Amino acid sequence: MNKTKVVITLLLLLCASVCFAADIDGKWVGKMQGPNGESEIAFTFKVVGDSLSGFVGSPMGDMPVSHSKINGNEFSFDVAMGDMTIGHQCTLEGDTVKMKVTGFPEPMELVLRRVAADK
Repeated sequence: MNKTKVVITLLLLLCASVCFAADIDGKWVGKMQGPNGESEIAFTFKVVGDSLSGFVGSPMGDMPVSHSKINGNEFSFDVAMGDMTIGHQCTLEGDTVKMKVTGFPEPMELVLRRVAADK
């Protein structure tokens, strides 16, 4: 009987985790400071199980998301930029993603806003 309760609890936690993750899907935009001033950066995410697919659109072109993980409202992924790997640690809060970016000489924080889908 206890084993059944544990299995049911784990399944409920897994379902709750997937429900939170579903809110990540879509396009998100934010502003980042670069060597040429401030520029807009766009992220497009699609949840696939407990990971993400997608890409980052920047003035340098589209770069695919890799090594992603989702845990409830927190998620992480990497983006390869030439020989550098840029890490992203994110927290989803409604229509906002708070992001810590590492891999540059100085870590930075970004705030992304959800872009409303065209209907």
